[in-house]
Amino acid sequence: MKHARFFALTLTASLAGFIAACSEPEAPVSTSTSAVDAMAENAAEQAADPQAMADAALATEIALGSAVKRLCSSVLVGNRTVDHVMANELNNPALSEADFNFDDDIVTGAMAVNGGTMTVRALYREHLGCTLLKDVSPISLRAQFDPELYPAKPDVAGEPWPIGNLVELPETVPGFDMQAVHAAVDQAFEDMEPDQNIDTRAVLVIHDGKIIAEQYAEPFSADMPQLGWSMTKTVTGALTGILGGDGLLHVDANANVPEWRNDGDERRSITLEHLLHMTSGMQYSEVYTAGSMSDVILMLYTTGDTAAFTIDKPLAHASGSTFYYNSGTSNIISRIQRQLFTSFQDYFNFPQERLFSKLGMTSAVMEPDASGTFVGSSYMYATPRDWAKFGLLHLQDGMWNGERILPEGWVDYTVTPAPAAERGQYGVQMWLNAGAADNPDNRPLPNLPANMYYLSGFEGQNILMFPDQDLIVMRMGVTTSGPRPVWTLAESVLAAMDGATESVSP
Repeated sequence: MKHARFFALTLTASLAGFIAACSEPEAPVSTSTSAVDAMAENAAEQAADPQAMADAALATEIALGSAVKRLCSSVLVGNRTVDHVMANELNNPALSEADFNFDDDIVTGAMAVNGGTMTVRALYREHLGCTLLKDVSPISLRAQFDPELYPAKPDVAGEPWPIGNLVELPETVPGFDMQAVHAAVDQAFEDMEPDQNIDTRAVLVIHDGKIIAEQYAEPFSADMPQLGWSMTKTVTGALTGILGGDGLLHVDANANVPEWRNDGDERRSITLEHLLHMTSGMQYSEVYTAGSMSDVILMLYTTGDTAAFTIDKPLAHASGSTFYYNSGTSNIISRIQRQLFTSFQDYFNFPQERLFSKLGMTSAVMEPDASGTFVGSSYMYATPRDWAKFGLLHLQDGMWNGERILPEGWVDYTVTPAPAAERGQYGVQMWLNAGAADNPDNRPLPNLPANMYYLSGFEGQNILMFPDQDLIVMRMGVTTSGPRPVWTLAESVLAAMDGATESVSP
C-alpha cells in the first residue's frame, strides 16, 4: 500500500477548551493550597458525574474521529505529508496528548479520557479512501471490495485538458484583461482580514472550456487531490440524475426508505425530490462550531451509518414546506442509490464507470462510511483540475466530448430553485443565486449574476459557473474565519472580462 509506514506523534495542545464548551467552564489556575484542594474536590465531583463523563467521552470521540479521518485521507488519498497535515489542520486545542499511528492500511488515534484511553481507527482502501471503523471490523470492510475489480481508469495523461491533464496557460485571452485576472488570482491567496490565515491552496479560472489561469500554494500542486467537502453533494446529485436516466430512480416518488413505511409515519410523504431540494422537513442541526455537537458532527464522527443516523430523525416541518440545509439527507440519497445494486463492488464501481472515467477524472475518490454507503454529503477527493471538469460538465449541459453523460434536462432541473428556497438559493444539490421569485434582486450574492450556480464546501471549497460568460471560477483551501475569497475573486475576474470587452468595443 502506498505510504505504508508507522508514525507516532504526541501533541501538546490543550483539550480543556473544547471539553469546557461541552460541560462546565474551566476553573482559574492558582498555586494556593486551598485552591489546589478545591480543584481536586471539583475534579472528584466531575468524575462522579455520569453526564460530565459522558460529555467528555463524546467530545473526545469527535475530536479523535475528525482527526483520524482527516489525517488518513489527507496523507493516503491527498498525498500530503503527516507533518503538513498536523501543522495546518490538526494543530488545535481539541487534541491533547493524542497519539496517531500509521500501520499499513490502518490509522489509529488514541487519547486519555475519564481515566482510560479512547482509540479511534480508520481503514484505507485503494480507490475508496479512508473509512472510520465504527461498529465494523477491517476484515468485513476489506471483504466488500476487491480493488482488482475496479474499472480501469482512462489513460488521458498526455491529452490536453479537459479531456486529459495537459495545461498550457495562455498569455493573452480575447475579451480578458489577463493582467487583471492574474492580479485577482494572486489576491485570492492573501488574507482579507488581519491574521485571517486565508490558506488558499488552489485557484483556477476556466473560459470557453480552457484553463486560462491557475495557481497553487506550496506544497499543493495540480496533481494533488483535495477534499471537496459539500461539493460532494453535487456529485451525489449527478449520480442521481444518471440513475434516473436509467429509469431506476424517479424524483417524484416517495423516498425508498423502509424505516418510513409504517402506517402513521409522517415521513412516508418525503419524496426523493424533497431530499434533493433540502426540503425534507426533518429535524436536524447543521452547525460546525467546535463543541456544538450538532447532528452533522455526530453523524460524521460518531456513527458508522451516516444515512441511518438521519433516517431516525423526526419531522420538524411538513415535507416540502421548508428549506433547511441538511447534510444527512444527502447520505440518505446515497443509501437509496446503494440499494439499487446487488453488491458493494458494483455500487463502488458505479461512479467511476458512469461519471469519472467518462470525464477523465482519474484522481476522483468517493469515500464510504462503515455501512458501505458513500458519504455523499462530504467525502470526495479529486485534483482541482478534475473538480473543474465536473463543473464544466454542468456548464456543457451534461455533455462531454460528444457524449451525453447527464440526462437531457437534468442540468436545467438542477439549477431550478426549490419551491421552498425563498431567495432562490438552492436547486438540486446545487447552490443558486436566482433570487426571490417575486424579486430577483433579493438574492444571496447581488453583485454576481442571477443565473450563476455553484458548488460549495466547508472551509471555502467553491466552483462557480457563469453560463452567460462561459466561465468557471474555482477556489480550494482551508479558510476557518473571515470572508471567503472566492466572491471577490469572481467579481474581479468578471470585471477583468467586462473591462477587456469594453476596451476593444468599437
